[in-house]
Amino acid sequence: VGAVTKQTLFPPLMPAGRPFRVSNASRSSRKGIVASSLQELISKTLDAFLISAGIATLVLEEDGTVVDTEEFFNSLDDNTHFMVLEQGQKWTQ
Repeated sequence: VGAVTKQTLFPPLMPAGRPFRVSNASRSSRKGIVASSLQELISKTLDAFLISAGIATLVLEEDGTVVDTEEFFNSLDDNTHFMVLEQGQKWTQ
């Protein structure tokens, strides 16, 4: 009972990270990344793929849908597969 009460009165300050898979545009490299927000996922993706330009777009790997709002990001399931597109790159099937 004490643990339940503590969780109710003192919720975590940061939401728990969720697991995702991110590939590069050519699908030659894939990384597992844990993030609790879209901004955190973008930041960790830039670091993981050594993208220094800072200009990148996250899309759903399956259909190329751009993920650009926190609301849409939060609606996605854990282990969603993303693709990171650097400037000038396009999603291809």
